[in-house]
Amino acid sequence: MKYRYNARVARHRFTSRKRLVFAVVVALAILAGVIAVTTKHQDTAHPRTRAATTMKPPHAPLPLPAPTPAAPQPTGKSYGIAAGSSLAGLSDQALDGRLAAIQALGATWVRFDFDWSNIQPGSASTYNWSNYDRLVAAAGSHHLKTLAILDFTPAWARPAGCGSSHCAPKDAGAFATFAGEAAKRYKAQGVDAWEIWNEPNNPEFWQPKADPAAYISLLAGAANAIHAQDRTATVITGGLSPQSTAGNSYAPVDFLKAVYAAGGKPYFDAVGDHPYTFPLSPASSQDQAWAQMAAPSSSLRSTMVDNGDSAKKIWITEFGSPTGGPGPVATVTNPDLDAHPFAVDQALQAKILSDAAELYKTYDWAGPFFYYSYQDAGTTNDTNENFFGLVAANGTHKPAYDVFKQAANGH
Repeated sequence: MKYRYNARVARHRFTSRKRLVFAVVVALAILAGVIAVTTKHQDTAHPRTRAATTMKPPHAPLPLPAPTPAAPQPTGKSYGIAAGSSLAGLSDQALDGRLAAIQALGATWVRFDFDWSNIQPGSASTYNWSNYDRLVAAAGSHHLKTLAILDFTPAWARPAGCGSSHCAPKDAGAFATFAGEAAKRYKAQGVDAWEIWNEPNNPEFWQPKADPAAYISLLAGAANAIHAQDRTATVITGGLSPQSTAGNSYAPVDFLKAVYAAGGKPYFDAVGDHPYTFPLSPASSQDQAWAQMAAPSSSLRSTMVDNGDSAKKIWITEFGSPTGGPGPVATVTNPDLDAHPFAVDQALQAKILSDAAELYKTYDWAGPFFYYSYQDAGTTNDTNENFFGLVAANGTHKPAYDVFKQAANGH
């Protein structure tokens, strides 16, 4: 993702992140006596393995505002493209071309950052919405609904000593004001789905370390501010990254359990997840992030049911796999798990997506499905983040392009 998602600092896939997750997984596997290696603005390859079952106790619950009424949940299956920060730097002509191509796939959604640090770079009293006005209008002109990710802290809103926009804000109230202003501005343009942060269980995106209690404070204020402007808006928790509960990170299931335990239930209408599984298929019997989302027990879905939230949906706000990068490449016939591949060939990318789409069709509890991403971010093999696209950097369609198009068009 160095190419168009550099603002995200490699949105997830994250080369660095992967290595950490993989190391934890291998350690757990050795202790068990079995070695089973699983492996963006965004992309990353993940050794997406089940996280440790031991939960860190959340901080003492913070005083939370009274919740606003829950939004109605969408029905039916729909597909979108997770674009992260890749659209913001495009010229008007290039933006029109990219969105036209996404529309031609059969996608009905596009997900991108509403970067707080770009909208309010200087102070709490000034806003610059011009680029986002352009993006929302362009998406609407191509009949694409916008899933807006509210994220990234401007310098004035960061804690002392923090030099990154990925630091959690020092004041959740300032973020809530920003969220409310965004909902107010774009309600008339049909923007009614808001994802609160990106991968808050991942210390790369919630610096210096993941903190469910602090996240709930941010979520609660933002949810109420959004619903005060648009009672029918859907507030989605930040898509959860495949992580283990260790060090500064939380496994998705542990993070969601902590959210419920600290009183977060009234402040979201849907749960966001990023169930990356490569080089494994989501249909694999091995433990992987898709199973951690969908399994009948010890999963995001079962946690929601156990907390009386069976009516809420899980939005898959990112899913994908890279077809290049450093190191070994897994194939359909030789996944080569012992070599710890962080990339797959194009045939395996297509199979992983096909298997995911088949499973997705069977879930009555699933919201929209977003593929990361439309086009490769680059061509250099120093990072797999350049290769998550359905389309190569030169415009050539990969086999996964046709798989997505068939799924999005109901086939």
